[in-house]
Order: sequence, then structure tokens, then C-alpha cells
Amino acid sequence: MTRSIALAVLALAAACGGRGPTPPAQAAAPAAAPAPPSAPRLVEPERVRHASRILATGTLKARQSAPLAMQVPGTLLRVAVRRGEEVREGALLASLDDAAASAARRQAEAAVAAARAQLALAEDALTRARRIREEEGVSEAQLFEARSRRDLAAAGLAASEAQLEQASVQLAHHHLRAPFAGVVTKVPDGIGITVAPGASVVSLASTRDLVLDTTLTQAEAADVRPGMKVLVTVPATGARTQEATVRVVVPAVDAETNRVPVEIAVPNADGRFLANAFARAELPPAAEREAWKVPSAALVQRAGGHAVWVAGADGKARVLPVRLLAEERDVAVVRPDEGGWPDGLKVIQSPPLGIAEGTVLAEAGR
Repeated sequence: MTRSIALAVLALAAACGGRGPTPPAQAAAPAAAPAPPSAPRLVEPERVRHASRILATGTLKARQSAPLAMQVPGTLLRVAVRRGEEVREGALLASLDDAAASAARRQAEAAVAAARAQLALAEDALTRARRIREEEGVSEAQLFEARSRRDLAAAGLAASEAQLEQASVQLAHHHLRAPFAGVVTKVPDGIGITVAPGASVVSLASTRDLVLDTTLTQAEAADVRPGMKVLVTVPATGARTQEATVRVVVPAVDAETNRVPVEIAVPNADGRFLANAFARAELPPAAEREAWKVPSAALVQRAGGHAVWVAGADGKARVLPVRLLAEERDVAVVRPDEGGWPDGLKVIQSPPLGIAEGTVLAEAGR
């Protein structure tokens, strides 16, 4: 009987595939703990002597530029210049039909001639009356009358001459002339159009003497004086000159940009520069001053300026306001706003995210 039970157990095991008992499932491996953040590195700033380069950019503008208009209405009869033509001061630019104005001037000239003749007759009559009066040939009343006629004729001549001058001015207003030497930048499309007073007919710009309109920071402007020589270049064309000079340093800060407006006179006798072109100016470097080299990664923007994160012996982070003098690749040259570098402060090379005033740094790098 016992043997029969054993054989039954063996047969059941064979029917089940001969598999043994299932081992228990292995427990999942625990997750790796996050690596602790690396401690920020503190570095000593390097003391150097630095002469700041003053660079500025702006637009080259014509010293004089104006849309020119007729002062009287009329029909455009002639355009005496072409667009792009260079003209001298006083050159004729355009003319209106002046037939009526010319006739009015001739009429005024005739009136002046008549008034002069009347005055000559009155002068002669007065001279005769005076001579006869000496011989008691005319009365005092007759002499007074002759003198009054002479004065009336003189007044009439003055009025005629004023009318002639007015007619001459009116005639001159029919002709538009260049108020300064320059290049014509705009002309009418054709003649025969009716021109209204004050409407622009021709535009003129002086291109032989340009002005670079730019701005500097307050610190940079403190070292700039009128008359200083400036190197001006136009990146688009390569045009350059070392004869440009500072003309104006406005003694006020622009309220919108917090910068100081500066005008630089750029001579352009050979026409190498084009008006309204973007240009770059390099002013003479300032005197050498004490400065410090720090990693560029330590720089942050603060209140319209720059600052660096630093830490002292207590290991607490703080912000040090600085003036950025130069920056190249991963190195910046700075000068603290308060002057020298505070004793014991090191620069946090790469400030971690979330750093704030008073953050206690790790001991590493101290």
C-alpha cells in the first residue's frame, strides 16, 4: 500500500512537468540616492591695471538737412537739379511761373521812375522859390507850399521804392535756391503741378560734414572732452577716419536711456561716408586704473548695472556692485563701485540657482 502511494506521487509530479516549487520573487533594488550638489568654487580676484576702451555706436547724420519749400503758391515751371546732384550754396533748385510777379516788378520800377521825376521837379521848384524869396518875389506861404510839395514827392518816391522791393521779394520767392551746400535727396516727379506755400519741393542734405549721434555711460562721459580725436568706422563698407573729433558732450543725462548724449564731427570731404549709415566710434582710452579680473560667470545684472556674487570668511553670499570695464571670453575686468576690493572677499565663480543674500555656502573652496 505504501509503495502504491509513492508511485502515485511520482506520476503526479511527472504530469506537472517535473517542475519544482516556484522560488519567491526578488525584492526591487532600492533607488540610487541623488548626488549631493557640488559646492560652489570661490576664487581670488586678480588685481590688474586697466585702461578702459570707450566704444560707442550710432548713426551718421548730415550736419544740415532740410526739406525746402516755396513761400508763394504757383505752377512749377522748372526743376533745375537732379536727385543725387551736389550743389553750391545759392544754386537754383526750382522755379515757379513768375510772369505775373515779373510784370508787377516792372510796374513797380516804372512807379519809382515816375516818383523820382516828380521829386526832381519839386526840388527844382523849391530851389527857384527860395531864390525868388530872397528877392521878396514870393511870399512865405508860397515857399512853404513849394517845400511841402518837395517833401510829398520824396515820400512818394520812398513808397514807390518800398513797393519795388516788395515786388522784387515776391519775384524771388518764385525761385527756390539752396540755403547751404549739399546733395539733393528729393526732387518733384515733374513740372506743371500746382505748388502750395510750405509744401516740400526739394530736399537737401550736407554730406561733406557729418555728425555721429551717439551716447555714453555717465562713467565713460566723465573722461570725454570736446576736441578729442576719435576713430570712426563703418562696418558695412570699411570706411574709416581718425580725424573725427568730439564736438559736443551734453551736460545732462537722457531721462529715457540714463546715458549722456555725445556728438562727434566726422569730416567727409571725399564722400567715403554715407549719411544715415550705422557707424562705430573708438575714443581714446581713459587713464590706467586699478581693476580686478573675475570669472564672467560670476557677473549678474543688478539695477541697471553689474554685480558679482562674493563670500567672506563667514561663508555667507552677498552681492558686490561693480563697474564692468571689459569682458573677453570667460574673464571680466571689473572695479567695485566703492573703489578698492574689500578685504577677505572671494568671488563665487558660478553662483548656484536660487542663491540669495546671506546664503551659507559649503566649506569647499574657502
